[in-house]
Amino acid sequence: MAKSQLSYSEKLALRERVKELTCLYGIAQIAGRPGISLVEILQSVVELLPSAWQYPEIASARITLDNAVYQTARFQEAGQKQTADIVVGDQPRGDVEIVYAEQKPKIDEGPFLKEERNLIDEVSRQIALIIEHRQAEEDKLNLYAQLRHADRLATIGVLAAGVAHELNEPLGN
Repeated sequence: MAKSQLSYSEKLALRERVKELTCLYGIAQIAGRPGISLVEILQSVVELLPSAWQYPEIASARITLDNAVYQTARFQEAGQKQTADIVVGDQPRGDVEIVYAEQKPKIDEGPFLKEERNLIDEVSRQIALIIEHRQAEEDKLNLYAQLRHADRLATIGVLAAGVAHELNEPLGN
């Protein structure tokens, strides 16, 4: 029985897919840490991103969200870049950006692979989902606090009605 041998390009493609999957798995692991803040999540994700691209040694990343910026230490504005918008509830809130510090040959989208386009789009969607989840949790806590407050007011109202009834009873006689 002969073993099937992968060509060099197939091995390279598989290695790239493994890097992409590792990145997405890493994002899930980061977001799932108990007690981690959104700031910590975004900074951890931005540090994870360059390793998932074809040229990690010259890649840097930046996430912009509501005018707050999270970026790798060696982030540069100039260079070949790939971006994806972060859209939360149909509202654009920022973007994810990968920049190559050196010029690389054009492939599918500049020097970026079509799979890298899919990856950056998915990363921006995952960030949007994390933000939506955080907002839903905050809304839930706020609603719970409002419910407790309304319950207390209702209890005070019942007590006040009881006291008023008790006071009015002897006065009525």
